[in-house]
Amino acid sequence: MKKLLTLTSALLLPGAVMAADLSTIYDMAASNDPQIAAARATREADSYNVMVARGALLPQAQVSYTHTNVELDLENVPGAITDYELGELEVSAAMSIFNLNKWYTYQAARSGNSNGLFELQMAEQQLLLRTAEAYFNILRAEDNLSTANAELKAVQRSLEQTKQRYDVGLTAITDVHQAQAAYDLSYASLLGQRSARQIQFEALEQLTGQTITEVTQLKEAVEMGDPEPANSDDWVQSGMDKFPGLRMADAQREVVRLQRNATRSQHLPTVELFASYRDGDQATLITEKPVSLSTTAYGVTVSVPLLAGGSLYAQTKQSALNYAAADYQMELQRRNLKQNIRTLYLQVRNDVLNINARSQSIRSARSALDATQTGYKVGTRNIVEVLDAQQNLYRAERDYANARYDYIINLLTLKYYAGTLNEGDIEMLNGWLKG
Repeated sequence: MKKLLTLTSALLLPGAVMAADLSTIYDMAASNDPQIAAARATREADSYNVMVARGALLPQAQVSYTHTNVELDLENVPGAITDYELGELEVSAAMSIFNLNKWYTYQAARSGNSNGLFELQMAEQQLLLRTAEAYFNILRAEDNLSTANAELKAVQRSLEQTKQRYDVGLTAITDVHQAQAAYDLSYASLLGQRSARQIQFEALEQLTGQTITEVTQLKEAVEMGDPEPANSDDWVQSGMDKFPGLRMADAQREVVRLQRNATRSQHLPTVELFASYRDGDQATLITEKPVSLSTTAYGVTVSVPLLAGGSLYAQTKQSALNYAAADYQMELQRRNLKQNIRTLYLQVRNDVLNINARSQSIRSARSALDATQTGYKVGTRNIVEVLDAQQNLYRAERDYANARYDYIINLLTLKYYAGTLNEGDIEMLNGWLKG
């Protein structure tokens, strides 16, 4: 209920400042992101292509009325009628009985409708991925900023201690300069991290349409294990079966194949049933008034194309080459998908090892810093070594945080290419956040 109230407030108060977790931000993005809104509108508009193409196969009827005023300028014609009016009402109908061009065009529209569905599915999965990337990029920036703050404070303490030691003659002025230089560099880094954090919040506002100033942090104790299933071939097979991008390419290839068949069928005869009814005035001799005439006609029209200046041949060859190109594009999509999945699978597994290694490096760097600071106090280490040890510790902390966020984004991207990314993954990641 609390989450629902927060989301409702966000929707009712555009530009409201608030804190939010990942699920809430995703709900806001799903309602306000222009990219997904455009994809949904395009999908709905494209769905009418089937109705348009089907209409060419169904009966066509029209009614028209023509009113004509006739004025004749005649000389030396006794009894001529020089002014009269004609009116005619016509109702006509027609229906294709055999027209393969229209039939294949209709089938191509149906296949294109499936293509639009897969395109929307891909846009929805991309929204899940874009939302997660925007959210965890903020957490990455905040962790980097927090580390930069801690590093600046540590370097500042070292600078103060070095100045105190210099004042009592326990160290040289070069140590003070070294500490001051380290402080200046740390301060410049802090300014850069502040800017990076603000940029990430701006990106989130572009996605959600809301100003968010605070997000829920990631828990420290989160189990980040190898991807399941543990076999990369299973991930590849899942992508081949489910990835919307590949299914979209397959549907597009089918559209092009049907369009090729439609073009080929322009060489074939067409058969059309027609009927018409006319009721109107018909002019006769100039010395007689128009007479009323009704006409009913119906029958079958058979058309056989004979010569079109070579354009039908050119269109047929062109459509065949377009289909060949679509087939090659489909194969390229398969190969790219397979490579992306296998690469991401290895990256996720490597991220798990990297997280463990970075965690250990923090403990090692902290132990090394403690030993270096102790040695500095007793005179066996200098300030440069202390500053280097501090820098190593904070670098290790940054690398550990980045490794965790790399794991999350790579895992989601792997699921995206496998065609299994869904809102349940957002809920799972939301459970990794602090309550």
